[in-house]
Order: sequence, then C-alpha cells, then structure tokens
Amino acid sequence: MINPRHKGKVLQSGSCIGIVAPASACENFDYTAGIKLLHEWGYTTKLSTTLTANEGYLAGSDKLRADELNKFFADKEVDAILCFGGGYGCTRILDYLDYQLIRQNPKLLVGFSDVTALHTAIGQKSRLVTIHGPMLKSLSQNPTKYTIASFCRGLCSSLPIGAFPIPKKYKMQGFYPGNAFGRLIGGNLSVIAAMCGTPYELKGDNSILFLEDVGEEAYAIDRMLQQLWQNGLLKNIKGLIFGQFTHCTPTKQSKYEFTVKEVLMQYARLAKVPIIYGFPAGHEKTNAFLPLGVNAKININDEHVEFFISEAHCKIR
Repeated sequence: MINPRHKGKVLQSGSCIGIVAPASACENFDYTAGIKLLHEWGYTTKLSTTLTANEGYLAGSDKLRADELNKFFADKEVDAILCFGGGYGCTRILDYLDYQLIRQNPKLLVGFSDVTALHTAIGQKSRLVTIHGPMLKSLSQNPTKYTIASFCRGLCSSLPIGAFPIPKKYKMQGFYPGNAFGRLIGGNLSVIAAMCGTPYELKGDNSILFLEDVGEEAYAIDRMLQQLWQNGLLKNIKGLIFGQFTHCTPTKQSKYEFTVKEVLMQYARLAKVPIIYGFPAGHEKTNAFLPLGVNAKININDEHVEFFISEAHCKIR
C-alpha cells in the first residue's frame, strides 16, 4: 500500500453534514431540495454563513470563506463537509487555510469542479482523503438514481469500494492494455492547469490521474494538457482516467479541427499508460462519488475495462 493518508469517519444516522460555499456566491439559489434529501437520508445539517454572503461574485471575502472552512473542520459537531457549489474562488483561499488543523480533524470533504483546488491543496498539505462528488447545488437539481446511490453508499461505508460500479448505460473504453496501480488524484482540468507553478500544484508521481471539464474548446483542452505534459505531471503517472467533458466542443470531425476526443487521445499516446475514457464523473447529473487520495487500480485487456478502488476512503467511527 502507498503511504496512507488521514481519513474522516464514516457517517451514520444522525451524523451532521456541514455545508459551506468556498467559491462562487449562492445568488439566492433554492437549495431546499438538496437539504431535504440529506435529512431524508437521516443526516442533520449545519449551514455556513457563506451561503448567504457575497462579495462580488464570491460567497463572501476570501478570509471569510477560508475561516468558515477552517471552522467547520474544527467543529466537533460536524462529521463531514459538503460544498454548496463551485464556480470560482477556491484558489483564492488556499493561503488562508490551516492545513495542520485540517490534518488533525480529518473529515470527508465533498465537491467537484472548482473544489478541485481544495482537493489538491488539502490532499497534499494535510494528506487528507477527499471526495470528488456531487455538491448541495447539484443534489438540488434532480440527480440521477445512480448519483444518489453512489453518494449514499460512499458516505456510510467504511469498506473499500472495490470494482467501481458503473451505470448500465455507460460504456467505458480502455486504451493501452495493461495494469496500473497508484494513488487516485485529480479533478477539473482547468483548475489543475491553473495551479501549475504555484505552491499548490498537483504532484502525480506514481499516481492514477482523473480529469474532467466543462465548456471548453478542443484547443483549450489541448493547451492545458500540453501544460501538464511539459510540467511533468503526465509523464510521471501510472494510469489516466478521462471523465465527462461536458459541453466541450467540437465533437464531430472537420477538416480544420480536432475533436475533444482526438485531443485527449493524442495525450493518451504520449503518456503510454493504461487509460479509461468515459468515466461517469464530472459536470453532469450522473456524477460518481469518487474518493481522491486512496489506492486504486486500472485493469485493461481485450475483453474488459475495470477500475478498482482497493483502499477504504473513511474509517470506522
């Protein structure tokens, strides 16, 4: 097993989930449906003041958003932390986070998109296992049955996920047959690229890298992947998982364009590691509960593609 990380406790009926908005302002978004779901599943909730604050397009000042996240990690009543949404702003609070406090009070931190900045910084500086998964905003907008099942199972199980369950309608593709083993890292491509050259940039030696994005053109994806190639990240990984690239264009071939998939495959050929394409995680209603910081495997042969998480993402209470 690769060096273990700190883990939050498994949730049970009555556990408290703290809700924070570490990035964009909530803008009077009606999140009551998401809160209702959490309560129906037997959890209680505690809401951060950031859900009603704003400073420009942010959910309050950088100091407020960082202080609230620090406070929720320190709060003994809070058992897990769920982000309200992404947008933009998480990179702005990284300098204000208390990484020692977070390390000493490990909790499941759940979110995706811009929250990738928190996954990356907290994963590396606090050595905490975090969760790339649905947020309160997406839970309030008719998530699929698979998303709900994956989310609920992830919160309340202290066992390794094992062979990762995939929705029936999804067909993952595998490239470069073989086996890969390493710590699962990653998240949103745009955020990971933006963190390059900072004290928080993602380090991926001997890891399995997961990437997804939304609303980007093929040339922009190319530029960001080239950045990750030149800074060494893509050269040092053991495996690669491409999730959903939602509203990323073009998807159809033309004379003077690469499709998004063609760009991804160009970097797959450069990396020359086992690669999964079409993993059900990212900016869509179907969004898997995906632990980051745990040991995982990719197995690809002529007959099947398998993604396997071999380490538990939380601990027994």
